[in-house]
Amino acid sequence: MTEPSQIVGNYEFLGIVDRPKAGVTYKVRNLTTGEFEVLRTLPGASYGDPESLERLLREIRIHTRLSHPNIVAFHDAPELDGCVVMTAEFVEGKTLAEICLPGPILSMEAVRVICDVLSGLEEAHALGIVHRGITAEHVIVQPDGKVKLGGFGLAKPETDVMLTKAGAVLGDARYISPEQVMGVTALDGRADLYSVGVLLFQTLTGRVPFDGPNEYDIMVAQVSKQPPRPSSLNPGIAPELERIVLKALAKEPEKRFQGAKEFRTALRTLNCPEEEGTQAAPEKPLPEATVPRFLMPAEAGGHRRTALVLGLLAIAIGLIVLVLVTMH
Repeated sequence: MTEPSQIVGNYEFLGIVDRPKAGVTYKVRNLTTGEFEVLRTLPGASYGDPESLERLLREIRIHTRLSHPNIVAFHDAPELDGCVVMTAEFVEGKTLAEICLPGPILSMEAVRVICDVLSGLEEAHALGIVHRGITAEHVIVQPDGKVKLGGFGLAKPETDVMLTKAGAVLGDARYISPEQVMGVTALDGRADLYSVGVLLFQTLTGRVPFDGPNEYDIMVAQVSKQPPRPSSLNPGIAPELERIVLKALAKEPEKRFQGAKEFRTALRTLNCPEEEGTQAAPEKPLPEATVPRFLMPAEAGGHRRTALVLGLLAIAIGLIVLVLVTMH
């Protein structure tokens, strides 16, 4: 639609933030407020495609209904050059993908971040909105620790008609649920909870449960293979936390958590100390056989000499008291 460093309408375009499959997301400055925002637009040709345009319009309608501190806030849906675009808050911070790139994070921090994601999803699911596109790239952790969930481009109210042909697969193969792989049309919030289970697995181990050279292999694994136990990749993970991860990644929706609140409650009841998996085991006392033997007799003799001195002192005090009593 435009290039960075240009001004179009009320917005100064500063750079490209993301290039999703259908569209471009820019960082812009609102010339009226002076605030930074993100502006989402479709590629020029896509405005002539009814399905692409309807997806953008549906994303706008969804964002106008969502208002939650853990969801990227919607701003406006103006027209630029005769094309509808969407603007939202610009969130400073790192994506969860960037945070996990060096490896796993502390269990306590992982639980906190995922609980915030689930809190935002609880709001969306209560409105009948299924995200369908949760990935680590769509979770942003701000410098102050606040968490924001974005990426609602594939979101759909449960009652809306499908815009994709039956059997088509949308979303990142590494994060989508088995039912999404199989093209199930009547998805509900439990599909999102599977994706959050993938996020939790990734934060705790530094990798996703299933990956591969191509999307087909990953999708086959999502449907037919069991995920590795997180503790096999990070032995510091508590058994209770591992059980929660594996329940979230159950193949059948009926065996997962049945709601974001249930999932979040299970996590919040855990005790995940900050030092878990990172602190060295406390030093054990040396067994007696390893103590240098030339020290043992000296230490024992020292104890006996101390006891002898104390005994003689007690006898002397007793004699002094006896003499004083006799004199009186």
